[in-house]
Amino acid sequence: MTPRARTLITRIAIGIGATLLVLILLLAMMPWGMFKGRAERALAERFDAPVTIGSIERTGWFSFNPMLDVRDLRIAQPRWAGDGAMVQVDHVAVRLPVLPILIGRVRPEPLAATNGRLVLIRAKDGRKNWDRRPERRSGGGGGLDSLMVRNLTLDYRDALKDRRAVLRVDSDDRGFRASGRGRLADEPIEIAIRGAPIAGSARWPFGAALIGTRTRIVAQGSTASPLDTRDMAFDLRARGNDLLDIDRVIEAGLFGTQPVAVAGRVSRKNDVWRIERLSGTIGRSRLSSAVATVDKGTERTKIDGTLRLAVLDFEDLANDRGRAIAAAKRAEAGPRIVPATRIDLSNLDDVDGVLKVKVDRLVSRYEEPFRKISATLTLDQARLTVDPFEVGMVRGVLGGRVVVDQRGGAAEPTLNLDLTLDGTTIGTLAGGGEIDATLRGMAKLTGTGETVRQAVGRSTGQVALVSGPGRIPSKLASFLGLDVGRGVFADEDAVASLRCLIVRMDVKDGTAQMNPLLVDTSRSQSRFSGTIDLATESLALSMMGSPKKDSILRLTKPVPIRGTIKGPEPRVPGEKTNVGGVLKMIGDAIAGDRPPLATDADCKGLAARAMG
Repeated sequence: MTPRARTLITRIAIGIGATLLVLILLLAMMPWGMFKGRAERALAERFDAPVTIGSIERTGWFSFNPMLDVRDLRIAQPRWAGDGAMVQVDHVAVRLPVLPILIGRVRPEPLAATNGRLVLIRAKDGRKNWDRRPERRSGGGGGLDSLMVRNLTLDYRDALKDRRAVLRVDSDDRGFRASGRGRLADEPIEIAIRGAPIAGSARWPFGAALIGTRTRIVAQGSTASPLDTRDMAFDLRARGNDLLDIDRVIEAGLFGTQPVAVAGRVSRKNDVWRIERLSGTIGRSRLSSAVATVDKGTERTKIDGTLRLAVLDFEDLANDRGRAIAAAKRAEAGPRIVPATRIDLSNLDDVDGVLKVKVDRLVSRYEEPFRKISATLTLDQARLTVDPFEVGMVRGVLGGRVVVDQRGGAAEPTLNLDLTLDGTTIGTLAGGGEIDATLRGMAKLTGTGETVRQAVGRSTGQVALVSGPGRIPSKLASFLGLDVGRGVFADEDAVASLRCLIVRMDVKDGTAQMNPLLVDTSRSQSRFSGTIDLATESLALSMMGSPKKDSILRLTKPVPIRGTIKGPEPRVPGEKTNVGGVLKMIGDAIAGDRPPLATDADCKGLAARAMG
């Protein structure tokens, strides 16, 4: 390089450096009030609403972090939110770091606000006047090095959750204070928030309480820096007459329950929430522990958690209104076996995750054979898989795999059941009774519906139950063989052997065809034909029975059985109930005009085919 070239480069470098120096000095001395109009336009574009500023004055003549005195700031409401101002403040002190402006970053830092009012509105459709860009997730406030507030009113109106609050906010050397009153639906509440002075970047301790006539929520913890709600941890205690009362505050999409009281530890790092040591009661149900991580950092919320309950009564998972509706439905539909549990996943179409659930003891005001539950729930793209799924009974286990699939925006979910029943007895399922025999079974069904009952009522597949050997009252065994004589005169305490009970139902579109239904005892054999409507659980069966020994009084025509699974109604043919019918049975016996006697069924082979 020639001396002339080096001289030229040196002059260019000096010129650039001098220009930058002059620019920096100009920024340090800039009379920022001249940019008031530009500031109004920038804020108006950001909030999509008219913005006016009375004046902007600089404090001091030279600084790389000049103080600006902004007076009479007013930001109007968006059109949908009505008239008036969203923000109206008499005086705002702002610090403006000027060096970042060189790289295109303008980041004013508010330091003080005096005599102002903020009106925050959320409409029924979810629009928020403080969040004009719904496609971006709003994550709460960031940290502040310092903030002094005097006589600031925060007016919050939420039509979506039906809640309202008006708070007076002050912050000075004595600390941060916000307090006021509001309501959650029809419940009046008082709100109080206290924190350390907003100064510096150290962890900021705070306490908050919401107290109502039904609801009480208390939080105590800290944020990474003052008012930095994206990095915080706190202990939470909550109580309400209904979990919906608490959900009006935390907005977790919860459901109605009996009175609830819970406590736990909550933390947040950016978009990841963590819940730990959660315990408490819902009605008479008792939550031992719960741990969960909720990640809202992407378009789909991800949940990973473990839930353990020492005691669970499913009726606690409905409030009084829900219980009344369920009771009315039970009264209208009558006793049912298949529950009306909702399985619609449309409200969870943007949630994925895994939840492990364990219930140590199930309780109910009804006689139920179920005692505990263990299950892993995996939700992926509107497809819920419960696998493994195991329900412990007084005796035996019901388990297998359950899948609820509502992918692709389906109007109704598809339910797939693949369940087995093992190690139990007929008496366990029946809640007692006189039959003592082992019982095992299986169910493979697929159907669509918003509830389990509706989906099973439209399902296709197979159901099987196999029982025996065991014991059965002799009187009942004789009647099953339509042996009226022995049934009437048998000893009440006499016992017969139940060789087997075989049930195989081929299900199509909610109609179950018996293939077969057979009861084989040491005294008789009965075969049932016909169908069961799984939508209503109504029976349309016909029973034909035969004794295994000669009988004087014997029915020889099929017995129709109507009613429901829970309440079967056998209907004995009319001609056998009068004197003439009885005399005819005796005459048939004397004349030898009677069907052949039953022989022992191939219980082992029938059981294998039924369960195959």
